[in-house]
Amino acid sequence: MNKYRFYLIALLLASLAHSGEYWNVALGASSMKMLSMPAEPRQAALAGAGVASPKNAGEAFRNPLAGAAVDYSTLSFSRTEFSNLIGANRVSMMAHTMLGSWHLTVGMEALNYDKIQGYTEDGLTSNGLFFSAGAIAMQFGTAKSFNSLSAGLTARYANQNIESHNVEGVLFDGGVKYDLLKNFSFGAIFSNFGWLSSSTEAEEIAPLLFQAGITASHALPLDFTGALSTDLYRRTDSKIELRTGLEFIYKELFSLRFGYPVSGSINDALCAGFAVKLGAVAVEYAYQNRTVLEANHIFGITLDF
Repeated sequence: MNKYRFYLIALLLASLAHSGEYWNVALGASSMKMLSMPAEPRQAALAGAGVASPKNAGEAFRNPLAGAAVDYSTLSFSRTEFSNLIGANRVSMMAHTMLGSWHLTVGMEALNYDKIQGYTEDGLTSNGLFFSAGAIAMQFGTAKSFNSLSAGLTARYANQNIESHNVEGVLFDGGVKYDLLKNFSFGAIFSNFGWLSSSTEAEEIAPLLFQAGITASHALPLDFTGALSTDLYRRTDSKIELRTGLEFIYKELFSLRFGYPVSGSINDALCAGFAVKLGAVAVEYAYQNRTVLEANHIFGITLDF
């Protein structure tokens, strides 16, 4: 027990130790922000909360602890449809399997933009000048449970291209989760710690983030279970954010989810979603509102083997 507490404290101290060097940057200055946005419907519906209570291995794109969420092989797909104001979509695939007591995940995600109209010194062009942009990331992760403690680590290669400008890097995620009593779980993760290199001399900053939260669950009438998650979130180029998520689960067959982020931004808005499990297939959906950029729709499907 003392060893587990030591690992948990060590993670927290290691994450905070970098705050002075990496978090004193301009707001919104990081690159590859795709690597910090919710990737799966459950994460989006809970407004990014629930780091201490992952439910499927597909969440390992943003939560290295999610690899240990299930003890069987799975294959997860997700797609994010952004509003017309953004003109982009994101797709992903995550495979999970077991090797003894170790959980292994392999995933790939891509963000693709529609053609973007170019500019000249006089403003928008009218001669058909367009350019393309996109990002892709591939990752491998491992996780393991030690009684009440779980730990996970992910390594990722990411590449972002905007016309002739290219940025690439190797990044790492890590986290620990500790189950407190029967109905409480505490988790802490860091994501996107590593190195970026650019095709120009411009300095690029990865969206390094730290998140810690607690989830409390309790049985409800009619075989429902309720789970409330409260997380503190900080990204290298953003203010501290309080994320709250509420989930109602019926016998692991149906889930109804709500979330709300509190950051003082005009983009703070209610998120919602649901999941339905039909045998070995789970279908999920999330609606994530953004005041400035309008709504995102996130669809997901998971196959169990």
